[in-house]
Amino acid sequence: MNSPLLSYAVCRGTIAFIWFYQGLIPKLLYPHEDELAMSMAAGFSRSDAVQLATIAGVLEIAMAVVILIFWRQRWPLLLTLTAMVGLLAFVTLVQPIMLGAAFNPVTTNVAVAALSITSLHLLRVIE
Repeated sequence: MNSPLLSYAVCRGTIAFIWFYQGLIPKLLYPHEDELAMSMAAGFSRSDAVQLATIAGVLEIAMAVVILIFWRQRWPLLLTLTAMVGLLAFVTLVQPIMLGAAFNPVTTNVAVAALSITSLHLLRVIE
């Protein structure tokens, strides 16, 4: 396996893992209070926030699958990049206190965005 292909596989696999993990653990299996707090800060009730977390979790797991199935397609990476910017903007507007927390959305979203940009570059190299 050549180095760009290995780098691409690591980047793309990591993006898929993060989508999957973030959908499964803090949203579906163990709904985290921070996840619920963002929706409640946007005006949703607690029960609506739980329902939104469930929907978001399913969509995030679906995104992980899309990232893997459409391995040579750019659009899932572009969608991921757009989502990271949009979700970070959402947190900044709705729950800015979370930006200073440990393991906060800034570090996660910037890292996933950087992996997406790197994957897009590597995809051009290996094609």
